[in-house]
Amino acid sequence: MVKMKEKKEFVSEYSFHWGKMGKFLSIVLETGKQYPFLFVGVILTTSINALIAVLLPLAASNITSLLVSGSIGQSNTNIFLGLTMHWYSWIYVCLVIFGFLIIAEYLTDYSIGIFSARVEISQRNKILIALVNQDVDFFFDKVSGNILTRLVGDTQGLALGIQQFLTNIIYCVVMFIAATSILFIKGYSTIGWIAFVYIVIVIFIGILLFVKFRRKMIEMFDVKREIDTDMTDRISNITLIKSTGTEKFELERTEDQLHIYNKKGDSVVKWSASLNVWVSATVTFVTTLITIIAAVTAINGNGVEIFSTLPLALPMVSFMGLPVIMIVPTLRAASRAANCADRIGELTDPVPTILPNIDGPKIKKIDTIEFKNLNFAYPKKKDKIILPNINFKFEKGKSYAFVGETGSGKSTIGRLLLRYYEPQSGEIIINGKYPLNKLNLPSFLGKVGYVEQDPQIFFGNFIENVRYGKFDANEKQVISACKKAKLHDFIMSLPEGYQTILGQRGFLLSGGQKQRLVIARVFLKNPDLIILDEATSALDNIVEKEIQDQLDELIKGKTSITIAHRLSTIKNVDKIIVLGMDKGIIQEGNFKELINQEGHFQRLYRAGKVK
Repeated sequence: MVKMKEKKEFVSEYSFHWGKMGKFLSIVLETGKQYPFLFVGVILTTSINALIAVLLPLAASNITSLLVSGSIGQSNTNIFLGLTMHWYSWIYVCLVIFGFLIIAEYLTDYSIGIFSARVEISQRNKILIALVNQDVDFFFDKVSGNILTRLVGDTQGLALGIQQFLTNIIYCVVMFIAATSILFIKGYSTIGWIAFVYIVIVIFIGILLFVKFRRKMIEMFDVKREIDTDMTDRISNITLIKSTGTEKFELERTEDQLHIYNKKGDSVVKWSASLNVWVSATVTFVTTLITIIAAVTAINGNGVEIFSTLPLALPMVSFMGLPVIMIVPTLRAASRAANCADRIGELTDPVPTILPNIDGPKIKKIDTIEFKNLNFAYPKKKDKIILPNINFKFEKGKSYAFVGETGSGKSTIGRLLLRYYEPQSGEIIINGKYPLNKLNLPSFLGKVGYVEQDPQIFFGNFIENVRYGKFDANEKQVISACKKAKLHDFIMSLPEGYQTILGQRGFLLSGGQKQRLVIARVFLKNPDLIILDEATSALDNIVEKEIQDQLDELIKGKTSITIAHRLSTIKNVDKIIVLGMDKGIIQEGNFKELINQEGHFQRLYRAGKVK
């Protein structure tokens, strides 16, 4: 028995499905609830615009009827809304309708433009709120450029898609219903039924063609993206190609890839042409068909009466066919908006596990910190316990240092105190009675200073960066903190002084100057607890010595925790805690005790891992 080849399901992040459409429509309704009058305005203005457009040929058809019937020279020949009207009055009616059409068109464009802008801004705000409140772990496997694309590109794409989709759907639906109703009301039921059934079938087939066309286009873009990525990789490794003499291999390989791309492109062109022909030809065909029917009927009956219907019937049929013409732009807008909404959801849907506990208790100062039976593993590697059964107490005003190999959990200690993560079990107790995860987090962090290896600096001037986290500080206090950090003289040597814009991530500053800025920030904050996470590891020995002097001044009288990589940073601390790989705390003591004690610290020192 021959086994039939199973049809492969089409899967792509860009493909359309109802789940994405649901997210897209929920955003529309969510924004509609925020701005109900604007949302209703969009629906009303677009609907009125469509109705007025239908009324124009209806009014014009009365003049044609008078011409055909020979009543053009008679006075008081037509009744409109209970009023007797001259034939030329219909010309004025048409002009008035045309004027209202222009106004309605303007109001439609204005209202949908404002609404789509509200969508864009509200979604950007929603993303920013989600990102700011998100767990730190969320960002570790995210590329910042991709997040920026979601924040800017996808919110713009969503707004534009909504603008096109919402306008087209409302306009086409209202116009289709209005045109169909007029045909039946005027007694042209045969033409109405023919056009209705025909256009519904055409729309259904058009949707199927669009789905096929879009799938082919996605397949082509997937191949193109692979080729672009591969070409970038090859160019960046051009010296390898030259040194191995594989130019011919690479050219043949590229030709094969481009051949596949050309085949996909040919398929896209074929389906695009089929869709365009279907859309344009079917609307033309139905109007031609109705004209032929009218002509045949005229030959066998009252030609004057039949042909007098065409000035009204043909525009109405064309209006009914508008959804066919708008299939491609409407579905394309829906697909784009749905994909953008889906990608935005990747940032806004995840629920953070670390909550700020705004209603939690606030402490006036940090006295003691105690790790009780604490076990920790990173969320993405829950089966690998990095810190097992940690029990340790930090006393007020003392200095501590953690040492160990890379991956032993040194930096994790600081991250747990900053509540980047929650322990798997156990707890961190503040001042002997407050679990850290129950405290008001912003209040607690307001008493913690953090200096890390890679200084965090915003695009802004010195004053804005130094007082970040203590926004009520005045300029005099900022200058005092910079003097303590030995940064003031450098700042004053710049033409703009403290108003100098530092650039993105402080690119105008050297490594040492960046660290001094962060140290000045901590001086200004004057916290109870200071965490130094390999704060000088990226600096050369001379600059490190200078920075270490400022760090020593910074931690005087404070509880300090140093994540160590060099001996110079921990030689004078009160207690050193040695961590073993997956073993937790394996040694404690000051430098003299540990260096003279057979154990892990001594081996690290001799191996040069603590120097």
